[in-house]
Amino acid sequence: MKNPKTTGGTTRREFIQQLALCYAAAQMPLVFTGCKDDKPNFVGTGKAPYKVWEEMLMALETSPDHLEGRMKFLIASNDAKAMFDFVRDEIYLMPTKANSVGYIGTQLKWGIKGALRYGIATPREKAELLNYMYTQAKITSKVVFERTNIQPEEVPAFFLRPIQRNFGLDISKSQWKQWEKELQVKENPTHEILIYDEEHNESKALAEKLWQLIPDKEKLNNHPFDFRWDNWKTPTVEFILNGETKYAHLFDPAVAFGELKNDGINISEADPVKNNDEKTSISISYRDSIDPKTEKEFVSGEWLSTQVVGNQINMSFLNGLSLEQQAITPIGTLRTFTPALAFQSFDEEIKVMQENSFLGNPFTLDGKIIDVSGDEPKINGNTILKKPNTELQKKVAALKIKAFPANYPLVKLHVTPTDENGAFVENLSASDFSITDNSRQVQALMESNRPTPRILILYDTSLSMPKEYYQEHMDAFIESLHQSILKEYPAAFITKWKTPSEIFTWLLKASKSDYDLIIYATDGDNNDSYSETNAEIYKNGAPTIVLNVNDSESGHSVETFNKMAEITNGMVLKAKDQAKTLEAITDYISKMEIPPYVFTYYAVGAEEVHEAILGIDNKRITVAEKFKFVTNATKEIGQSLIGLYCTIKTGNTTIKRVLAGWDPQTEINKQPDYLDSLAVRNTILGGATLYFEGEGPTISAALSDVLKYRLTTRSWGEALIDNDTNKAKEEFAKGGYLYHPEIISLMAPLGDAITTNGMTFSSGIRIAIIKHKIGVGEKASTKSFDYLPTSKYTTLTKDPDSAFKITLEKTAQLAVREAHFFTNSTVSELTNSRLLERQEAIDNQWFQEKKETFSQPYYWSERIHRGDGNFKIFDEAAVSLAYWQINQKTGELFGMLADGTGGGSEDTLQQLADIMAVLSVYIALLAEMKMLNPIGGTALSIVATYGVTLTKLYAIVCETIVIMDSSGMDDKIKAALVELAFNVYKTIAFGLSGSEGNIMSGLDALIGMMGLSTNPFGK
Repeated sequence: MKNPKTTGGTTRREFIQQLALCYAAAQMPLVFTGCKDDKPNFVGTGKAPYKVWEEMLMALETSPDHLEGRMKFLIASNDAKAMFDFVRDEIYLMPTKANSVGYIGTQLKWGIKGALRYGIATPREKAELLNYMYTQAKITSKVVFERTNIQPEEVPAFFLRPIQRNFGLDISKSQWKQWEKELQVKENPTHEILIYDEEHNESKALAEKLWQLIPDKEKLNNHPFDFRWDNWKTPTVEFILNGETKYAHLFDPAVAFGELKNDGINISEADPVKNNDEKTSISISYRDSIDPKTEKEFVSGEWLSTQVVGNQINMSFLNGLSLEQQAITPIGTLRTFTPALAFQSFDEEIKVMQENSFLGNPFTLDGKIIDVSGDEPKINGNTILKKPNTELQKKVAALKIKAFPANYPLVKLHVTPTDENGAFVENLSASDFSITDNSRQVQALMESNRPTPRILILYDTSLSMPKEYYQEHMDAFIESLHQSILKEYPAAFITKWKTPSEIFTWLLKASKSDYDLIIYATDGDNNDSYSETNAEIYKNGAPTIVLNVNDSESGHSVETFNKMAEITNGMVLKAKDQAKTLEAITDYISKMEIPPYVFTYYAVGAEEVHEAILGIDNKRITVAEKFKFVTNATKEIGQSLIGLYCTIKTGNTTIKRVLAGWDPQTEINKQPDYLDSLAVRNTILGGATLYFEGEGPTISAALSDVLKYRLTTRSWGEALIDNDTNKAKEEFAKGGYLYHPEIISLMAPLGDAITTNGMTFSSGIRIAIIKHKIGVGEKASTKSFDYLPTSKYTTLTKDPDSAFKITLEKTAQLAVREAHFFTNSTVSELTNSRLLERQEAIDNQWFQEKKETFSQPYYWSERIHRGDGNFKIFDEAAVSLAYWQINQKTGELFGMLADGTGGGSEDTLQQLADIMAVLSVYIALLAEMKMLNPIGGTALSIVATYGVTLTKLYAIVCETIVIMDSSGMDDKIKAALVELAFNVYKTIAFGLSGSEGNIMSGLDALIGMMGLSTNPFGK
């Protein structure tokens, strides 16, 4: 088979069309034009579409821009000169440092794999690549150092050599016809792909507009690039050809094949390579409503940067449910998750991915950490048995339960199992019990499995507190109380919360918790007031012992203390004498009825009457309890996660992002609220994926990723095609990958980055985040994209005065891409705004004049006014919070949105298309197995785990959008769902041809549960 050469090249329009088509791999065959009329030249295995995708993957290797395929072809040809030409002329040369040629003799950047993926390499990487090719072709060779006399003025030409990368496939007409047949494409329709910024006119215009606003241009750091070449250590390949020793000089194109740059033999042994040892670390952390000032870590991981480029890290929060459990578990009951940073690669073995993935301890949405490092799990330090004991279950003769609906959706169950003599049966585990709520299986967490008082101590930290109850003295009092209680209850659990002088607010938070007793130490000074609307919440909470720490008898304080005790069914103690106070508290606890078992769980349905049913010993004994939540329109939060954060460190650069919820920098003047906790929960349900690149991959390398991703579903997809439901279910449960095809365009290389005048390159690692926030309880789901400022784009040019502006112009392309893919971007936010630059605003007192009008003063102070080495250009009217950020040294541009992301976002029902595509397959499986639950409130979720790495393919349908109960949904949303379902059908019917009937039966069930009377597909 003839291999096409890199000549001519595609037009920019063709390139973008080919790129855009990768969003749906199903459309890829429609753009592959044939060039022959012979037999199909690629033969895959298995069933369509997998067989076709496998053949397409083979075909991609014939494209001139598929550099790994080119390498294999040239090695097979055994043509030493062709291999030399390939490495010298088709692989860009890049510096080893941002501002100088650097250590040309030894330094590697992204290695041979990166050189083939991106088509760019350091001097030593070029030599290593050619040496590898010669070695594979059985040509004796080695890397050596060549002594040269290259002058600085010669060096720019080595880098500024534009390469035309052609994309074209060597595919026969019969191959194309066969693909049409196997994919059931009945005709060859034309596909009009939207072309955006075809000649970079938009990005150039944006850059020019921003350039005009940059102050003091004459003071820009125009430090010239250091073109000095290390003439003692020019890496060259020495090889034997036809019995003669030859040399491959890879930098000066005027040097002939087999020759050295300079006359004479000036060769020495090459030093060992210096690998890129830069590391990239990721930490996921959180804050809670009780102590928002303290940030705590969920999970963290560290990788070599060379390891993650071209791969992904999935930031997942796993719910641990089996495939069957997920089918009958409403989303609203999900409370416990396991944080994971899962390394995902299409080319690595499972074992490698397992070894480079990290799991944290499970946690609850109200901030409890479950330590699973030992033999038995511990919840906030309290050991809980987890293994079932069937013999012990049989000793239970009676069950008693009491339900406490603490704070929607949190429910606390007191459970008392007794034997035939009426004695407590202790040491049962969580798995010995079964719990349902309104016939729905729930995730119940066993908080204790022995009589264990769970006590919450709140204490005022204001300066008006007496010293006996202040700082270290308060700690000593709590410790004395703990020791006193432990004598009676060895497993007693005591938690303490520091509070401001907002007594009823914090008492409300405590009443929404799952503690058995609240102790509140206060001097009675109060900055808020009691609200009768919360009366039922206080009543349903734990009783409160109010400690009057000053023995105050003032009317206001006594009135406050008595009200606190009255609304919580508690009592007031004069507490100046701590010894007597400890004695009184201990006596109170000894008279409390402490249940041996406490379970907590989330229930779905704020307005309905609930019936909790608890069973034991295969439901030999069951007991039920009915309850109803207190409705609270203000939705104050109790104990809850209110912020989710991601910290990424690569080299010396550290980036912090607020993934969801409360921002401790820009919202320091705002109390975390219900919307913050909701945003955290919905981001945990959605998750995020981090993508890493060196430069951008070539088009065929990117298309290969799409096909490899498609092929990862083969094990369960082909089983489904064969109607082997059991195998499909078994394989699907093993898990899969998460991948966003639009990342191909977003992380593509910069257009025209290398010309004869300049080379704009990423001196750091390129990192992007795609995040999903599933809209449970919100109007829509949100998909957001974020370029992280780790790329450190800079421009190599002979004219240092132009470097800054070139970098600005090239990186503006990224902002235009964001605007193309996302409805909300910095471009869309600021296009029609009059813009102002930060320094000019400072000089003109703009911040002082506008200060009173700022809706978010800390945002303007921290994000825009504060200096950080960047120019910042923003809306002069201060209506939009978006701004442009330009590196003052290099000119690298980032668009920043109000939520702190450098990218774009969109709120749309259509973002659930990917979710529904996977869900529809799942519904088909469940329908086949007669497992679909017809109850209208049931929502479905899918969590696929990738072996023990627990990589997540997370697709979850939110209760308020794609919901099985359509009550309350307006006609517009219903219409959108019908259209969405139809698009899902088309995707599934094409991608899994042969199982259309099964898929349709699943979709019929979905449509019926949506409340629609007819099937819009007409079947």
